[in-house]
Amino acid sequence: MTSIIDRPGLFAAMGTAFTSAFGNVDVTLTIDGVVQEAAVRGILRQVREIDLMPEGGATIEGVTHSLALDAVASAGLRSDRDRVTIGAITYAVRALADDGRAMATLLLTGDI
Repeated sequence: MTSIIDRPGLFAAMGTAFTSAFGNVDVTLTIDGVVQEAAVRGILRQVREIDLMPEGGATIEGVTHSLALDAVASAGLRSDRDRVTIGAITYAVRALADDGRAMATLLLTGDI
């Protein structure tokens, strides 16, 4: 289980600037079972991976959804415990990568 770390104050407002400029989705966070009142702006991306099976050469395609959030606004979020709601659908946080500066990137479970 990973969580968001504390960061130097220099980066405190940068995440909000990124999500304000590039955000494409509003997200409601559920942290440790508690639904947060304020929505957080995020940057939702779809990553497609294509590979060949070792036997037979069949093509396998996988899709991963990543969600970049302002790390300060999403403080306390942990992987394998917390959830995000986009629209009316809730997704589990499968993994979390914190850049240590302004942003945290979440890998989500489920189809979006």
